[in-house]
Amino acid sequence: MGPILRGIFLDFSQRWASSVTARFCWGGFSSDMKYSSTLVRSLLIGFFCGLSWASDGFGLAVEGVRESDYFRELPEALTITRLAQPLTETPGAVTVLEQETIRRLPVRNVAELLRFVPGYLVGGYNGAQPVAAYHMPLDFYGARNLVLVDGRPVYSAYNMGDTHRGMLGVLLEDIERIEILRGTNSAAFGANALFGVIHIKTRHAEDTASPLVVIRRGNQGIGDEFFRVGGQKDALSWRLSYGSSADHGYRHAHDDSRLGQLHLRADWRLSPAHELLLQLGGVEQSAGEGMVGREGNPPRTIGWRNAYFNARWQYEIAPHERFDFRLSFEEETFSDAFVYAPDPAVTISSSGKGRRYDLEWQHQFAVNGALRLVWGGGVKGEEALSFPLYARHDAVRSNEARLFGNLEWRASPRWLFNFGAYQGWHKQQGAYLAPRLAANFQATPQHTLRAAVTESWRMPTLFEQMGDVRYYPQKKPPPTNLTTLLAFYGLPYRLLAASGEVRPEKLYVEELGYLGRFFAGRMMLDVRAFRERMRDEIDRTRRYLPGYQLPTNPPTPLPVADFANFPGFSLRGLEWQMRWKISASSELWLDQSLLRLRWQDARADADDNSPPARMTRLVWLQKLDDGLEWTFAYQTRSPMSWGKASEMLPESERFDVRVAKAFQFGSTRGELSATVQAANGAQREALRSYGYFLDRRAYLSLQLGF
Repeated sequence: MGPILRGIFLDFSQRWASSVTARFCWGGFSSDMKYSSTLVRSLLIGFFCGLSWASDGFGLAVEGVRESDYFRELPEALTITRLAQPLTETPGAVTVLEQETIRRLPVRNVAELLRFVPGYLVGGYNGAQPVAAYHMPLDFYGARNLVLVDGRPVYSAYNMGDTHRGMLGVLLEDIERIEILRGTNSAAFGANALFGVIHIKTRHAEDTASPLVVIRRGNQGIGDEFFRVGGQKDALSWRLSYGSSADHGYRHAHDDSRLGQLHLRADWRLSPAHELLLQLGGVEQSAGEGMVGREGNPPRTIGWRNAYFNARWQYEIAPHERFDFRLSFEEETFSDAFVYAPDPAVTISSSGKGRRYDLEWQHQFAVNGALRLVWGGGVKGEEALSFPLYARHDAVRSNEARLFGNLEWRASPRWLFNFGAYQGWHKQQGAYLAPRLAANFQATPQHTLRAAVTESWRMPTLFEQMGDVRYYPQKKPPPTNLTTLLAFYGLPYRLLAASGEVRPEKLYVEELGYLGRFFAGRMMLDVRAFRERMRDEIDRTRRYLPGYQLPTNPPTPLPVADFANFPGFSLRGLEWQMRWKISASSELWLDQSLLRLRWQDARADADDNSPPARMTRLVWLQKLDDGLEWTFAYQTRSPMSWGKASEMLPESERFDVRVAKAFQFGSTRGELSATVQAANGAQREALRSYGYFLDRRAYLSLQLGF
């Protein structure tokens, strides 16, 4: 590249970096937040300078380069409408993480992967329970996302509908791809898909027949192992995967964790038209919980176990017609109990067991060249057995039946419409309908505009509807506080008594989007502008039970916790992601989310959660000669809160780096990599008053394939 062209590149990089950081990263959207743009501007300038001086290595030289060296077909999304669609035809913004990309990112589990998806917040009330939430941190459970693993829902039926433990039960090395719809999708998957769907698809057993071993060791107690074997005979292939992971969690937290899991998958091609998938497995975690000095939540060790079965039968009736039948069952067991220090005769517990079965079928076919339809139905049942949480010795139960469908109509070569709806019948809440109407306009083959309106729901969990938590104090003299007073009068201490009157949450979403491809498909830009209005948000409140009072003169009513509906909030946002395949060896990602939240009630000033007004991510994936590669990731966000305003976390910046070297000895293929997370120093996590920090983590990984 000559001096003139290099000068143009430098001038362009400076102007572009300044413009992006000023207008998108740090300007105009919310004037009360201030950031320095020096860091990102320097990174971008350095990036383009690197291109100008290493243009031949990056494939920017004119001679000897073919368009086919860079062109990449647009990925298909299989989850959004339940029809296979290229990203230009989906009725929403989608991020796809594929196997090779997952391998190269500086992560150890699925929750950490979601750090690289626009709009996602990743945290956890301690380091043993990582949680991911899409742009609105309403809880520490991830209850408003639907997480699927090969079609099997993994949220908890036992307590708060949480997905954070379910995501721990997936091994990165077994994942083929992850599809994330960034936005609501109850129209396709019902009441748990309020803020989107994370669908994890594991690899076909036929593709993993060779043994694989992975070992990680690092500071902060990091110790991970993975082992996989498989085989194939005729039309049957199988895989057995084992993994374990351990670390010390956050600084100042009692949250050391050890997790082990075992998964078996079999794929059986019964005939050219019939294929059967069978999966079963189990996950077990032992983790620290509680805090020093908290009598009601002391340091202790908790346990969680999960066992599952999943079966799917696919019947290819014709080239454009297929029938799917799926059955899944899972059971989780949770153990958590401790002696209440002020009254050692009392044991406080939240131990119990939860079960869920899910049966579903669907039929998809092409009506003609312009119409495609998928429709189906299913039933699911959930139950929880826990005397500490429900004050009963039998199980609490709920079930739901459903019908769903999506019609795709290609009205013309440029116009595509999706009409979707999900009709559910819930045992406690009755019938509900989640519709969606979306239109995609393909202005040119490289540029697509989309618009969609959707109404979505979240059903209250079993605990929100039927929770009843109480214990009986025994220590009577002297009656100096509420606990001893209750013991003196022989009354229970009722922490929570659900009235059962809570209604489903509702979310109304309007969105506009744009998907553009540039430079022969090497760069993709995806933009989403949206307004989300939540109504009947479910949160804790307090109420008085008839007759629950101290028999003083006059009687003293005692409050108990309950779940109730609140007005909710409005959230407006602009979100975009850019992926640029600069060359066959170099790729750049840049994304950003800009959010503005308005609560509908006065609680917000002191009590309610707050998302960051801005989030920005930059990822650079680079392959070098001789099997070397590296990944650099930078993330920044403005202040946010997982809890009330007093727990606001300050603005943060984080760097992650991964360097890897591939090698081969005979038939053994291997890779040695070094990863540093939070390379720029400790990151404040969770609730500010706890003083929790994620310290810098460094670890080595050795992977051997035979």
